[in-house]
Amino acid sequence: MAHGAIKVLVSRTILPLLAIFILVKPIAPQAPSEHHDSQGQPKELAFAAVSIHRNKSRGPQQFGAATADGYRMKNMFLAAPIVTAYVPSAGGASSYADDQIVGMPSWLTSDEEQYDIDAKVDEADLPNWQNPATRQTMLRSMLQSMLADRLKLVVHRATMTGPVYRLVMGKSGGPKFKESDPNDPHPGSYPFPGGGQLSMELHGDQMTTHYFGISIGQLAAMWSGQEGRPVIDATGLTGKYDLTIRKTIQARPATAEPMVAPGPGSQESTTSLAEQLGLRLEAGKGEIETLVIDHVEHPSEN
Repeated sequence: MAHGAIKVLVSRTILPLLAIFILVKPIAPQAPSEHHDSQGQPKELAFAAVSIHRNKSRGPQQFGAATADGYRMKNMFLAAPIVTAYVPSAGGASSYADDQIVGMPSWLTSDEEQYDIDAKVDEADLPNWQNPATRQTMLRSMLQSMLADRLKLVVHRATMTGPVYRLVMGKSGGPKFKESDPNDPHPGSYPFPGGGQLSMELHGDQMTTHYFGISIGQLAAMWSGQEGRPVIDATGLTGKYDLTIRKTIQARPATAEPMVAPGPGSQESTTSLAEQLGLRLEAGKGEIETLVIDHVEHPSEN
């Protein structure tokens, strides 16, 4: 599977260059400040137990996700926990776009190397783990510890200057979406990577996607690369929003995998999608944060 399949596979399983680099120190796993040991010192978070096995079944795939007591991934390539563990440090995006990840070995996204991961949280950490306000931060820290231990992963963040699109407010009328009410129910919706939910309707060749409680940074990350450039959120909108996007999609063969999230096949440009929301894309140069993989090894299995 090509590296460019990361974003497509993420979107399908939830339910979506180079310039001069400024190197920074390797990223060490970071524990949330509210977690301390018995002496009151900050504690590095890690799973109490981790099982990693090669999966050769060619069976159903499950992109890794938090469970009530840990993390589970099924028959998936090992780029999945990496893009979950490391997200951009600014801008509110829930993932790096494909061309913002540098040095990804092909085996990390290969169909020939699929794995199962089953990780358990220590009993002492379960109260915080089961709190939605802290789980996502804990998950990233624990995945970073697991990847450093089992894959010997070393990464660092860098910046480059290159062509980008800035997502900005439209010239008139204001945004065509509303701020979310966390008390609103959304029956039939699915989790959206990085937070929020989505639901979808397909009528003929018209796909309507409703997003609930997402940031504009998440939207920009979802669109990054689709027009050949990263998209940077420059709207100044810092809340969580409910918005709706309508697309005309191409006909799909009867034998094709069902489309469960917006992605390949859309006939609309990202520019027209932004205009639906009262936003627009503005071409220019900008600083782009990247994740650089310095070292990674095949995992030890157990």
